[in-house]
Amino acid sequence: MKMSPKFLFGILVVVVGIVLLFEQAGIFPLFSKYIWVFFAKLWPLILIAFGAKLLIVRNTAPGFVLLLLGVVFLSTNLFSWDFFSVLWPVIIIALGISLLFKSEKKQEDGKVVSEKDFLSETVVFWGIDKKVKSKEFKGGEINVAFGGIKLDLRDAKVAKEGGKLHINCAFGGVEVFVPKECRIKTSGTGILGGWDSQLQERKIDEPVLEITGGVIFGGVDIKE
Repeated sequence: MKMSPKFLFGILVVVVGIVLLFEQAGIFPLFSKYIWVFFAKLWPLILIAFGAKLLIVRNTAPGFVLLLLGVVFLSTNLFSWDFFSVLWPVIIIALGISLLFKSEKKQEDGKVVSEKDFLSETVVFWGIDKKVKSKEFKGGEINVAFGGIKLDLRDAKVAKEGGKLHINCAFGGVEVFVPKECRIKTSGTGILGGWDSQLQERKIDEPVLEITGGVIFGGVDIKE
C-alpha cells in the first residue's frame, strides 16, 4: 500500500484523536498540554520535510530556502536563540536566492502564461498569477511556502486520459480556477489550514481532473 501524504495525515489525526479520547477518560491525563508544547518546539520539521522533498526532485533554490528556514527556526526553538534577530537575516537571504533563480516568463494581462501539458511550479516568498492554455493538460505539482499562487486553468483542455494536479501549501495560499468541459474530483487535507472546494456538480463523465494535496497554516481554494 502506497503511503501517500493524505494517508499519513489521516493516521496522525486518528492517533491524536484516540489519545485525546483517552485523556478525557483519565487514561492519559494532560496529554493535550504536552502535545501543544511538543508541536510548538518541532513545527519547523514541516519546513525541513518540504525542503528535503524539493531538493530530492532537484528543485534546488526553493528546497534550499525551506531547508534553511526550517533548520534556523528549529535551532531557535531548541536553543532559545533570539527569534527576530535570526528571522530577518534569513528572510533577506531567502528573498535573494528566490530572485536569483526566478526567470522571466511570457505574460498576458499581467499573468504568466504557459502552454505546457504538465505543470511544475514552486513559489517561495513571492506570489504569481499564472494562466495555462494547454490543449492536453495532464496535471502536475504546485508547491507554495510563505507565498501565494493564483492558477487559471479555464482556458486549458484536460487530456482524454485525464490529469492529476497535486498541491502542497505551507504558510501560504493557492487559488485554482478549474478547466471547463471536464469532471473535477478534489481531495485535500488541511492541518491548521483550509481546503475549500467551491464547485458545482457537473454532468460530465470524462475527462477527469483530480486535484489533491495538503495545506498547513494556509488555504487552498478550488473555484469555477
